Amino acid sequence: MIANNHRTRRSYRRVHGVVTRMYAHSFDMADRDGMTVHALFPDRLATMAHGLGKGSVVDAYGLITHDGRQCVMRVERLERFTPHPHRTVTAADLPRPGFDFTDGLGSVAYVRQLRDDE
Repeated sequence: MIANNHRTRRSYRRVHGVVTRMYAHSFDMADRDGMTVHALFPDRLATMAHGLGKGSVVDAYGLITHDGRQCVMRVERLERFTPHPHRTVTAADLPRPGFDFTDGLGSVAYVRQLRDDE
C-alpha cells in the first residue's frame, strides 16, 4: 500500500487500458502510455472483475493514489470493451476498374492490343 505523505497525489479519474495480471481482489492494467495501475475492486464488482482475463480492454473509474513510483486505484466503476468483428472484404468492395480491366481479353490478346495502340 502507498504511504500517505506530502508527496502522495490523489485524484479521481478514468483509466482505459489492458489487463496484464489478475489477482483475487485486484488486477494490474496498462494504459496506452505504458503506465501500470494496480486496481483494487470492491466485492460488488467481484463477479464482473473475475470475468476479466489477461488482454481484456477495460475502463476503470475511481480514486487513484500516486506517489511517483506506484499507482493504486480503488475502482468504483468498471466497463469492459468487447471488440466488434469486422466484415470480410471481398473483390466486390474494391474500387473500379475491378478485375475485368481487359474487357474479356486473355492476357496475350490484351498485351497485343496495348502494343498495337502505341
